[in-house]
Amino acid sequence: MTTKYDDEILELSTQWISMDEIVKDHNEDKQNIIQAVNRLENMGYLESRNIKNIILYKNQNKVQDHIQFSTMMETFLVNQKKEIEDIKIIPTIMLSDGSQFGFSKKGLELLEHVQEEIDRVHMIITRTDYQDKIRTLQHPIAQQRIKKLEKHINKIMNVMLDTYKDVRSNVIIQEYFQNHTDELKFRK
Repeated sequence: MTTKYDDEILELSTQWISMDEIVKDHNEDKQNIIQAVNRLENMGYLESRNIKNIILYKNQNKVQDHIQFSTMMETFLVNQKKEIEDIKIIPTIMLSDGSQFGFSKKGLELLEHVQEEIDRVHMIITRTDYQDKIRTLQHPIAQQRIKKLEKHINKIMNVMLDTYKDVRSNVIIQEYFQNHTDELKFRK
């Protein structure tokens, strides 16, 4: 899963656009782009419509209704459950060789996957906060959603910190996410 195409997809979709037009310059990453479009649609950033067996997509700036938000949260929870299962089967995220310093291959893949989820959640938090400020979303609803999203992030972070308890892993995990996330808060 990847988020590296999200901004580009959102820029391309200011007007109705087909999937073929979105992936036109990225044939080697077609599957990743299709997944990114589906995630953006699921998160409420894109809307779609069918015209003569062609699905068109457009950037959507509307507020998510309760059902859309709940559906998106269900997707986040499914991904989180997979991450927690992966954490349970990956004994360490660090290289086992004491002469080298760094992440194991599976450890790095796990961190990257968790980071992508955090980026998506952070994108929703930012959008919800903006909608709260411009008053397109009621303040209590916006705050409730933001708290739910922050709780979601904190849960996976706490599981990671509790599982990889050695000091070196804890420090590396915190540094990794602080270097990749603007406003990530760790428990004290």
